[in-house]
Amino acid sequence: MEIQLTPENIQFPVLSFLDKDITEEYSEAVKRFNSKRARNSLNIFEYTDEIMNGSNSFGNILASKIAGIPLASPSQLEHAVRLSPNSFKRTYTELALILRTNGDSYSDNNHNAMNLYTQLKKRGIKPTEESPVRISLKGLELEEDNDSFYGLVHKLTNEAEILQDRRFNFNNNGEKFLKSDERGVPIYLSDDEISKLSEEKKSQLRTFYARKDGLDGLCLGNGLGLYSLWGGSLVASNADGRVAVAKNFSIGNMEGYMAKLSEERDSQINEIKEKYEKAMNIMNG
Repeated sequence: MEIQLTPENIQFPVLSFLDKDITEEYSEAVKRFNSKRARNSLNIFEYTDEIMNGSNSFGNILASKIAGIPLASPSQLEHAVRLSPNSFKRTYTELALILRTNGDSYSDNNHNAMNLYTQLKKRGIKPTEESPVRISLKGLELEEDNDSFYGLVHKLTNEAEILQDRRFNFNNNGEKFLKSDERGVPIYLSDDEISKLSEEKKSQLRTFYARKDGLDGLCLGNGLGLYSLWGGSLVASNADGRVAVAKNFSIGNMEGYMAKLSEERDSQINEIKEKYEKAMNIMNG
């Protein structure tokens, strides 16, 4: 007798942008912060259609907590970009923090840089200009701090994803890449390698941008570049921003998943039909 045992309850992450279902709950959560500075740092989202518009290193963490869905890690988001780059070309999202030194030339951000540096030092990690540390927003908590310009600081948890890597330093500012490795770190290409690319591949080149010192966010920009040079501001946000989350999907619910995809397909078909009929009515007078 032979019985082929297939895996049970396999899960894989599905990446998406947070929708506006948590709007009311998020607004109430912001009101519970004591300082006006903290509330201003978090009160960043606008809501149009079904999507939360906005993204910064504080609001994303709170929104994820309210929704009960983990933020996407840098490696997960880079995987999604490889699979569907066009899905991200008109948006941006904060992925992580990059810490380079114990302090910041951008005064508003100095306290937050020192605070994170102290937390990392207790874990035996020392960020430097030559070897910065990337800290994924996934696995961070928020804490009010009156000494912070933003009214908030980031607190490391046991789930914090920390990576120290020389490839994030200022010497690589402006370097080009096509893809990232399994940890979400850009694989830079030399001038010689770039010269050998086809014109199509050259048009797909992405750029890494970096500051020399201090603390900054790491952001996937709307041109698919990776930015860590916002001048140190951790609260910058605009309507192109999105909160990227990744929740586990169980293959055990494949039937339901396929049914949902079928509904989405039918909805798109009906929408196209309506547009076609309207266009034909206009043409026919």
